[in-house]
Formats: sequence, C-alpha cells, structure tokens
Amino acid sequence: MAEREAWHAMSPGAVSSALATDPVRGLSSEEAASRLAAAGRNELRPSRRTPGWMRFLGQFNDFMIWVLGVAVVISAFVGELIDAVAILAIVLLNGVLGFIQESRAERAMEALRELAAPTASVVRDGRQQEIAAALLVPGDVVVLTAGDSVPADGRLLESAALRVDESSLTGESVPSAKHTEELTDERLALGDRQDMVYAGTAVAVGRGRYLVTETGGETEVGRIAEMLEAQQPEATPLQRELKTVGKRIALLVLGVAAVVFAVGVRQAAASGVPLTQGLAIALLVAISLAVAAIPEGLPAIVTVALSLGVRRMAERSAIVRKLHAVETLGSTTFICSDKTGTLTRNEMRLRRMAVGTDLVEVLPDWAERPSDRVPDAADRSLLLAIAASCNDAEPVEGGYLGDPTETALLAAADHLEAPERVRPRRVHEVPFDSERKRMTTVHDLDGERVAYMKGAPDIVLGLCTHVRLHGETVAMTEELELLLHEQDEMLASQGFRTLAAATRPLPVDEPIPGDDALECGMTYVGLAALVDPPRAEVPDAIATCKRAGIRVAMITGDQAPTARFIGTEIGLLEPGERVVTGTEIERMSDADLKAAVEDVRVYARVDPAHKLRIVDALKAHGEVVAMTGDGVNDAPALKRADIGVAMGLVGTDVSREASDMVLADDDFSTIVHAVHEGRAVFDNLRKVILFLLSCNVSEVLIVFVTTFFSSTPVLLPLQLLWINLVTDGLPALALGVDPPASDIMARRPRSAEEGILVRRRQLQVLWQGALLAAAGLLVYVWAEVVMPGHSAERARTMLFTAIVLAQLLHAFDFRSERRSVWSVSSLRNRWLVAALVGSMSLQAIVVYVPPLRAVFSTTPLTAADWGAVVVAALLPIAVIDLVKVWRAR
Repeated sequence: MAEREAWHAMSPGAVSSALATDPVRGLSSEEAASRLAAAGRNELRPSRRTPGWMRFLGQFNDFMIWVLGVAVVISAFVGELIDAVAILAIVLLNGVLGFIQESRAERAMEALRELAAPTASVVRDGRQQEIAAALLVPGDVVVLTAGDSVPADGRLLESAALRVDESSLTGESVPSAKHTEELTDERLALGDRQDMVYAGTAVAVGRGRYLVTETGGETEVGRIAEMLEAQQPEATPLQRELKTVGKRIALLVLGVAAVVFAVGVRQAAASGVPLTQGLAIALLVAISLAVAAIPEGLPAIVTVALSLGVRRMAERSAIVRKLHAVETLGSTTFICSDKTGTLTRNEMRLRRMAVGTDLVEVLPDWAERPSDRVPDAADRSLLLAIAASCNDAEPVEGGYLGDPTETALLAAADHLEAPERVRPRRVHEVPFDSERKRMTTVHDLDGERVAYMKGAPDIVLGLCTHVRLHGETVAMTEELELLLHEQDEMLASQGFRTLAAATRPLPVDEPIPGDDALECGMTYVGLAALVDPPRAEVPDAIATCKRAGIRVAMITGDQAPTARFIGTEIGLLEPGERVVTGTEIERMSDADLKAAVEDVRVYARVDPAHKLRIVDALKAHGEVVAMTGDGVNDAPALKRADIGVAMGLVGTDVSREASDMVLADDDFSTIVHAVHEGRAVFDNLRKVILFLLSCNVSEVLIVFVTTFFSSTPVLLPLQLLWINLVTDGLPALALGVDPPASDIMARRPRSAEEGILVRRRQLQVLWQGALLAAAGLLVYVWAEVVMPGHSAERARTMLFTAIVLAQLLHAFDFRSERRSVWSVSSLRNRWLVAALVGSMSLQAIVVYVPPLRAVFSTTPLTAADWGAVVVAALLPIAVIDLVKVWRAR
C-alpha cells in the first residue's frame, strides 16, 4: 500500500492548505463535484467475485473426489446401482456444504460496506447541509455530534469534549478523547492519533468539525478491506492429508487391480475357459476389488464426525462456521488473543482506592483489603460520594448507562456505600472536556453546599491547596504533593486508569462562583484506580494451554502498562518479560519480528497491519495459529490465521464473517474447550482412517494372494461390496464419536506437517491388514483342507463371515493405543457395541435367509463352523493386544 500523509503531525492550517480547502466555508459545490469525479465515491470498492457456478464446480476439483467419481462409474458398470447412487450423493453433499461455507465467508466484504454512514453533515458553499456520505470528497468539512457515525477519515479542526468510540478499529476499551493540537511523532499508532477521526467509528460524547483527508478505499477501513480481500484460504492439515490418502489409495488400487486382472486372465486361459468369459470374470473381480479398496464412506464419515464436533462445540458456546476448522483447532500450537472482552470482562471496575496516602484494594466480590493502614472511614465515604455524584452515568434496570469509567465509579459507590448517601442533588456543573481534563459539580447536601471535582490526577492536584489525610484536613506541601504524584504514577504503571477526587465547601447564601474561581482552593481526597478486570476462568485456561503445549499471546490496542498488568494477572507474563508495542513492531524488519515473535507474550498498541505481520511471523515458524478478535481491524488477521475466532457478543459483523469460529460468550476459556474438542475429533478421525484402511488392505490381500492359487474367486464381487457396507459404515461412524482420552490436554499438539499416515501408521495399516487377511485365509484353508466334506461354497461363507467379524472386532482395537481391548473401557462406546451387534445381525441374515443366500451365494453355517469363524476372528485382536502390552512396557 502506498505511503500516506501523516496528517496527525500537521497543523489544521497546514492540512487546509494541502487540501486546498477553506476550513470555514468548505468546498464549493463545483469543486466537490470535480473531486468526486477524480477520487470516486466514498464507498469501499466491490470485491472481485467468482461466479456461483464456478465456485460450485470448484468444490469437486479434488483428487479424492475424482477417485470417488471413478467408483461411481465402476459401481454402475458392475450393476451395483445402490452403491453408485450412495457414492454420488456423498460427493454432491460435500460439494454443496463447501459451496455454502464459501458463500458465507464472502459476506465479510459486504459487512464492511455496511459500516459506511448513510449521511453526513457537511459545510459547502459556506453553509451546513446534509448529503449522502458516499458523496464526500477529500477537503470536505464535516460536522460531528454525539451519536454520529464518522463517515470518512479526517483531521480535526474543532473539538468540544469530543470522545470517539474507536473500539472496532483500534481495540481501545474506552472512548478516545480528541483534540486539535498537532502531534509530533509521524509514526504514532492509530489509537494515539488524538487529532484524527476515522470512518467506521462513532462519536460517544461531545461535538467537533474535521477536514476529510481520505475517502472510500483510502480510509483505514478501506485499507483493512484490501488486506482482507488479499487473504487466500489455506487447506487445513486434514484436507491436505485426505488428498494424500486419496492419491495413495488410488495408486495402490490401480496397481493391485491391474495385477489381479492380468493373473485372472492368465489363469482363465490356462484352465481352458473361453477368452471372452475369462476376460469378463477377471475384469469383474478387478473392478470389485477396486471398489472394495476405495473407502467411499470416508468423506461422509469425516463430515459426520466434524458435524458432531461442531454440535458439541455449539453446546459450549463455540459456533464453528467451517467444518474443517474443528480439525485445525486440534492442531493449534499458538493462540493470539485479543484482550478486551476475551481475556477481560469488557467492563471497567474499581480495583484500588487511595484515600489520602492510604491504599485499599477492592476485591472482585466488592470486599475491601487495606494494603497498608486502614483509611479513615469518613474520607473513604467522601471519596466514593465524589465518584458517584460528580458523574453523569445513570442506574438502569440490570446495570448502568453512560461512559464506562463513570458507570464503574457509580457501581463501586452503590456496592460499597448506601446509594441514597452518595448522590446528592446537583445544582451546578462545569462539564468535562479533553482540554480541561476535569469535571466539577455543585451539590446541596443536608443544608450545606459543596463542590466535587474529579479528573486527571496531575490537573486536580494542581488545583488543591489542602488534602484529607488520616481524617484531618491539612495544608498541601511540596513533599506531600510529590508523594501523591508518585502514588498516581505507581498505580498508572501497574495498568490502572486513575482519577483524582477533590472537594471544597461553598457558602449556601452566596452565588456560585464562576468556573475559574470555583475550581480553585480544592481539598484533595484521593484516587480511584480502575481497570478492565480479567475473567475469573482465564488463568485456569491459560494454565491448561501451557500443559497442552499451546503458547498464548495477548494482542491489544491498549497502552503497555495496562497490557502488562492484565498479562501478569492471568499468568501469561512472567516478571521481567517484555511487552512489545506497535511502535516497536513498526521498527522491526520481518526477520527481526520472526526472531522475536515466539518469545513475546504481550503486544500493546498494535495496528491491523501489525497483527498480520505477527500471524505471518508465527506461521513462518510452522505454528498453527488461532487469532481472536472483535473489531473491523481484526478481520484481515482473522482470515490470515489458521483459525479465525470472532466474538459473538461484542464483535462486528465484519470480524464474524471473516472468522472460522464465533464465541457466543466471548470467553477465552471457550477457545480452550474448542481445542479440546478439536483434538478429540482428530483422534477419532485418525482411528476411522486407520480402521478403514487396515480393513481394506485385508480385503485386497485376500483377493490378491488367492488369485495366484485359485482359478475361481474366494470372495465374490458382491461379497466384497457387502463387507465394505457392513464394516465401513456403522463401526466407522461409531469410532468417529468415540469419547476423548482423559489425557488429551496433557500432551503436546501434533505437528501440522505430521500427517495421519506417517511411516509408523503406514506400517500399522499394513501389518494389521495382513493379520486380518491371515485370519480369514486360515479359516478358509481349515474349511478346505481340515474339515472333510465341506463344499467350496461353505468355505467361502466361512471366510466371508470371518472377515466381517474380524473387522468388526478390530474396531475395538482403536479405542485405545495402550489399554487392552478386553478392559471395561472398551464397552464405554455404546455406539460401537451397537454397531457390532447390528452389523453381525445383518451378516447372519445374508447367511441364513434363503432369498439373500441365493443372492450372496452363501450357505448356512453349523455350530462347529461358527466356532472356527470366532476363533479366527479373535486371533488378530489377541495379537494386537500383545503388541500394545509390549509397547506399553
């Protein structure tokens, strides 16, 4: 992006000259029209949109989908229309889900456009008029009043007690006071540019006038929109892994099917079978093997497992917008969290009181704990009375209405003092403004008249001639004033927002003095120190992250002392660790930031571009990054991160639409619960994939091996398809909802580069598949050789049933990699037990029901046959159990 003028470092006159504008009369209508033609409308540029039909077709540009498409053709070719329709339905369902998710993500740009104010009060041709905000141009003079949305970026010309809510842009938790004096540092963060206003923010109190400096895509919101549009979605670890799995399966299947076909043709020719008939039989077996080897249910099972994870997360207030985000959460290694509302309560709270020189800590349950000596009770009550009376906030049903600082003071007074004592009748006031930095009110109280003042401690102390000290009023001395200044600096350095309180008696029978005379000769009473306190559950959540090997960084627009205080309170920042500010980031090269980023736990005063750089630096280290945010300024970083987490209560539409997950309760601990669920989902998906592949390997090996020794298939094509149906369906779904392991958050996150099918897992699939195949072949050989009088049909039925039972029991092997399959915990997955019973019931039907026996070429089994089948099916899990024991030891 092009470098822009440092308008905040220029005087109003210099800005007027640069923009060729009369700051009093504004632009002429002709000049405004000319500038509008040159600069364009004050709107965000529409994003480049891909046609809907292209986005829908793009959902099918995936290798695994191609493999499934081949499976549809093959199934239809061999006459298995039900399988063909089922696979096609799965493919279309996944495509529709992906299309819907993409469409939702594109709403982020639409939400950004909705931030534009519809109208603006502008001075043109020397008169104030209302125009469409889209018609504003650089150089326009805009008038702002309380409640207005700021329609474009600009430099202030006038400010009367103007405070602007910039939380959606800067992350500041309280409205920012504005003034007109030029600032000297050209590289100030947005939140520190107090002589500027920005589009997308809102006037909280006061009024002002400003010169428009940027409109449309050149505003800060426009620049964020450009960054947001530039972000390209990345494939999740699971998506990348499924692509790899699909390619490997396809290559394996094609190779094995080709060999089986060639051997089948050779054997048919050797046995004198006609060439055409031999080719047909060999092709049928090869195609059936290919269909059986492709885990066509895998995408559906993955979708179901992710969907169930989404539902469980929603029950814990984490709303997942994109299915694959569930899996990515499980591999999260770094969480970058916003402060306000996520780590903190998003409400100011009185936490310290300095009554004279005595400090008092106010605990979360409103109990008080003196830090040194117990302050005088009357002075303490007076401090609270000033805080509540010199205050424009009002109590409403269920809370308070007004400025966050003033509502916090009123809440403290109501909890710590009787409300009727602390709000006497107001008879006069000198309102707060950003230049005076104080507010004074006059009250009639029990036949007396008193003036109350609250404001910036350095200002209030300068107006005080006396101080309340240990229940007495004493003269202010230089030593005492220095001590009180040091007390304020100490509290401010700890991250507190401090306000001083003072009072003076007034004669009831005389007129109230003028403002200057009224605000002198005051008696200093004490300080109120406020902070946005951490959520109670956050420290435990941070500790859980540490145990789970997940690092956390807090990124906030607040000042460094406040960030340090919160970081220390929640256990994120250790003593001596540094807080990095946006200004420091600005001075760092990408290499410097990359070198520092993994060791920084707290960032303060950051801009949107800084968040993007932090995410990029972390990802350059291979971290899987979750980024939280609620404002417009957070949207690009949310989209760039592996997991974008938006706030549901206070978040903007922009941040929610750009995110992968929304927190309905804005609570950091909900993210930790989501990570727990994500890990559980990934564990279950790994179980499902390994189970399906090992079962499919067993089928491939049986057909492949017996092709060399038998002129007729030992498993018929329909039997292969049936095995896939009863073993790849219900058991795999049951594994997909397996309860999580108890130590799931006590282990380090898996590497995003470590796929499911690492070499160890590949070997596991092969040897376990071979074990299942060996068990099936064992019972087949037993029936053919050892048990005289058995027909080929009976031996085939025993093999058919044994491989089904062995695969069903094999599902229980994946419940735990350490505990024995014979332990009670194996039965805790009720769905898996039900799948075993249900699938074996279906198998019994095709073995014993006459019409189905004819279809599947089976014959009824005797008790002795079943004994051989059960023994053969139990052998694999017995061997796998021994391996578990050996590995555990």
